[in-house]
Amino acid sequence: MKKNHFLPGINEITCCLAAGAAVLLAASVPALAGGTFVMTTAVAPFTLDPSGNMDHQGGMISLSIYEPLVAFAGKSPDSGFVPALSTEVPAEANGRLSRDGRTYTFPIRKGVKFHDGTPLTAADAAYSLLRAMITSDYSLFVKPILGINSLRGKDEAFVVAFAELSKAVKTDGDNLVVTLKEPYQPFLSMLASKPFIMSRAWAAANGEWDGTEATWKKYFNIKAANSGLRAKANGTGPFKLDTADLKTGRVTLVKNADYWGTPALLDRLVFTPVGKETTRLSMLEMGDADYADLSRSCLRDLADMKNVTVKEGPPSQTVSVFVFKFKVAAQDNPFIGSGKLDGKGITPDFFSDLDVRKGFAYALDYENILRQVARYEARRITSPVPRPGAPSVSPYVYDAAKAEEHFKKAFGGRVWEKGFEFSVPYALGDDLGQQLWERVAEALKKINPKFVLRPAPRTMEDFVANGEKLQLQLPLFWTYFEPEYPDNYNYAYVMLHSEGPVSKFTGYSNKKIDQLCEEALRTPGDKREELFTGMDKIYAEDAPYILLYSSNKFKAFRKGLTGTEPDNWLYYSNGFMDFSKVDKP
Repeated sequence: MKKNHFLPGINEITCCLAAGAAVLLAASVPALAGGTFVMTTAVAPFTLDPSGNMDHQGGMISLSIYEPLVAFAGKSPDSGFVPALSTEVPAEANGRLSRDGRTYTFPIRKGVKFHDGTPLTAADAAYSLLRAMITSDYSLFVKPILGINSLRGKDEAFVVAFAELSKAVKTDGDNLVVTLKEPYQPFLSMLASKPFIMSRAWAAANGEWDGTEATWKKYFNIKAANSGLRAKANGTGPFKLDTADLKTGRVTLVKNADYWGTPALLDRLVFTPVGKETTRLSMLEMGDADYADLSRSCLRDLADMKNVTVKEGPPSQTVSVFVFKFKVAAQDNPFIGSGKLDGKGITPDFFSDLDVRKGFAYALDYENILRQVARYEARRITSPVPRPGAPSVSPYVYDAAKAEEHFKKAFGGRVWEKGFEFSVPYALGDDLGQQLWERVAEALKKINPKFVLRPAPRTMEDFVANGEKLQLQLPLFWTYFEPEYPDNYNYAYVMLHSEGPVSKFTGYSNKKIDQLCEEALRTPGDKREELFTGMDKIYAEDAPYILLYSSNKFKAFRKGLTGTEPDNWLYYSNGFMDFSKVDKP
């Protein structure tokens, strides 16, 4: 991310197209009385596997199934931590954190059972953390634990041995012991943001890694579509999986009667995807859904619904961007037209030209986008690292003269002379995505009538079937980034570092940016501003993508529910609710 207008991804840009496993059916599911909460979403979850490249909807559901080692204590990143599946939060004061800040000891809670009835052990916790590092090339935990960005080098050869992994993550009796390469400021925030503890025996029985050295490479960076846990789940959380239908995208959770903590109030959660926003709106009005995933374009209709309430939440941490892919696959690419700068297409490396990127950045009427698409309930993002010290104004605002200046320089003047033509897909029924691309097309044509961008509707079935190919073909797309944990370094690394998901996907690289990111990781939070300012300057110089806006959070519910207030929206999970506290009297 979250509205998956880009075709989704909770946080992994490179899997966003594949993660758009979307709405295949739009069946109305009655909102049953007696503790059943029905949530209708724009897209379906692509995977329920918490260790891989999770999409937005899968992440939301898994928060109710799986649990972390430690949890956030309050409503801000500075509130500290409380025990969860670990009975203590490691600190020097309690002897659970070494003096050098590298070794964390987590006493695993006794008496906790997985949903299949088997007991949680320290070995399960160690397995889960190792699996999280192995199954995703973009795992959060590889950097702090091993000091590298990926388990594989540029030549695709593994740069670590299993012995290094098992030495860094191991058990000591009933304790999980994790030793970092060096002190890593946001480590506990990362753990608190990622509920992923699962049963090793259960995972292996369902075709996943068995936890041994002999098989770990086989499961490295496994595709989400190939996970044996894509439609299965077995955590320790307040809800457990009842059914998950990959064809319809409908997922049902039921209350975990053996939960070790405070039990959930609801008996059942039903997540059902419905592609058309007007249908989701109607389901909410008629009482067929308790919550509907809606855009701000629906607010006027919602205001007229007597049995519906709208809750405005805190500012979103989500950043929306237009991403340029510096070089796309040329063969059989339907999006780049002729594949040449002849007025009928674009070259595969079209966006590798700095002047093309800057031309686009100055051509867009951002006020128009905020007014017509975001309904002004959003703020323009001015920095790849949003923060109080970020620039007050974006380096790129609408300026037709500057757009023309850069386009006339692009590819030695051929772009301006010949023009270009290419297309961008959006999901059929995604009204917001359609509106956005139409505004972009209008803006480009105003700069030069020879500039043609064609928004092209596609079914979500098509996106799912061709997701992997689309990742290589799309020259420009709209996506969201949602931070995976509340620390500005997460923004910096993901959005700018050459080894981060965005740059690895687009082909952008800047050594100075990499240096600044590494320095920021080792610099106390209150002394990072100079480093972030340096990143802002390079973003302005390189225009690797176009930062758009961040919308304020809002949710629409049927009246009569409790536990839906914004103070029950988990800030660290980008506004998901804690469903265990929701009730339907």
